[in-house]
Amino acid sequence: MSFFSKGSIIRLTVLLAMNVLFVAGIAVGQGFTDDAKVAADFLHSFDSLSAKGETISAEEVQKALTAERSGVMLDLAKPASKELTGHGVYEKAKNATVITGVAYLCPRCSNVHLSESTGYVIDPKGIIVTNYHVTATYAFMKDGNKPKGFVVRMADGRTYAVKAVLASSKKMDLAILQLETHGDVLPAFALADSALVGDKIYILGHPKGIHYYFSQGNVNNKYMEEVGEGDNKFFREMMSVSADYATGSSGGPVIDIYGNVVGTVANTRMFLHTNIDAGVQMVLKNTVPVESLRKLIRK
Repeated sequence: MSFFSKGSIIRLTVLLAMNVLFVAGIAVGQGFTDDAKVAADFLHSFDSLSAKGETISAEEVQKALTAERSGVMLDLAKPASKELTGHGVYEKAKNATVITGVAYLCPRCSNVHLSESTGYVIDPKGIIVTNYHVTATYAFMKDGNKPKGFVVRMADGRTYAVKAVLASSKKMDLAILQLETHGDVLPAFALADSALVGDKIYILGHPKGIHYYFSQGNVNNKYMEEVGEGDNKFFREMMSVSADYATGSSGGPVIDIYGNVVGTVANTRMFLHTNIDAGVQMVLKNTVPVESLRKLIRK
């Protein structure tokens, strides 16, 4: 004769499973990012790729950036239309957001350093988007630093060398890069058509080495930004947002409530009260709208 009902047995089984997870040290909930370990593992992975000679040279990147090619053919996913929770957007975006790493030797020591920024996958064959200025950091290195390699790290730890620059625009501050994935299929973002002023957006990036920092805000403005001086002045499309980001977030995705990309993090601009009174009144956070990115992609 059984002394337990079927329902009681199920409840006991669930409680026992939860106890096993607790004893094993498996967190029931969200873990915490060890940023120092992420950075150390990234550098170790670069050493392995460098030994294989897989990374593109700075000279090759220079030539590609100077050529400013466009019209790249991509296998783009269809934009999603189901609204996600904030955490749902984060989990989806994290898988397709990368840490870009420019490896270099400085004139003060013999250690290899990695300068981190952000990028994101838009084609599962290993094609990512980041800023032109991020890519140019590797191609046109300054201050006596010597370029050693250009690599990216996925959220799951997989690390790939940058193989080629497929398209770029200095004016739009965008670059589309091909990774050497050895056949791996990568999770990729879909591109939205656009975002409207007032729309809710999210940003994922790595500000100052804080990996996968997630913030939310709204689209504040879409305008033509005046850039350059004298005869070199030009205007470009910009989308300002209220979500937080900082150095290291450059090239990161701006994401809508469905998990689609609507822009790329670009720069910040600080507004002071006056030149005499240097009190900060506001910081304009500029992102490159997805409409600009689409101009680099063949229809």
